[in-house]
Amino acid sequence: MIAEQFDVILLDLDGVVYVGDTLLPGADWALRRLRERGKTLRFLTNDPRPTRDGVVARLERLGVEARVQEVVTCGWATAVSLREAGLESVYVVGSEGLCRELERAGLRLTDDGADAVVIGCDSRVSYPHIKRAARLIRKGAQFVATNEDPTFPTPEGPAPATGTIVAAVRTAADATPDVVGKPHPEMFEAALNGRNPAAALMVGDRLTTDILGAKQMGIAALLLRRENGRPLEQETAATPDRVISSLTDLLPEDSS
Repeated sequence: MIAEQFDVILLDLDGVVYVGDTLLPGADWALRRLRERGKTLRFLTNDPRPTRDGVVARLERLGVEARVQEVVTCGWATAVSLREAGLESVYVVGSEGLCRELERAGLRLTDDGADAVVIGCDSRVSYPHIKRAARLIRKGAQFVATNEDPTFPTPEGPAPATGTIVAAVRTAADATPDVVGKPHPEMFEAALNGRNPAAALMVGDRLTTDILGAKQMGIAALLLRRENGRPLEQETAATPDRVISSLTDLLPEDSS
């Protein structure tokens, strides 16, 4: 049993637990068994669109037990990071869920004179949003990206994600963003919450975010490769400790 060696299991969501509104085979069974064995679960997602309670609601609809304190989104981590940095106002290119997380952290949303510009992901992002973000950054606002994933998996194939929007703003503003999401340390630190990285295991499906970020923190990492899953990145500085095809591989075949 792979999981037996670790106290904390960190799990990516898109492509590991579900794709779209479909739970991946065996995920609910494996997560339930891990809880029964006393493992601490943490769900880490580079999707900045939902609130943490929105992620919990989605998991519960799919039949997976989850609690808000077990969820670490890059949107929530961004809000915490900005609050701790003492910033007060932000211009947001992103979803209503991201806006709510920022407001809950005590940040004021504004269209002008912002301390920071926060780039997330939303299907309604348009040219005027990119234009305003670039203008504010050129005026001195801090450029913050919730993450830089170029795409995310859907049943129809990869869809544009935050990194696509970040690239447009970076070009227009001629500036480099401060990035919060995986592979950067903020999300892993929030998930560990002071625990020893050696006691944790990361399960993800991206070498350049999940695996690289875990390895940089000293966390063991498994790459989940599904049949017909996302293409494997060609270049990466990270090598997983093992490749698995399902979360059920974390447990022995006779587990019940």
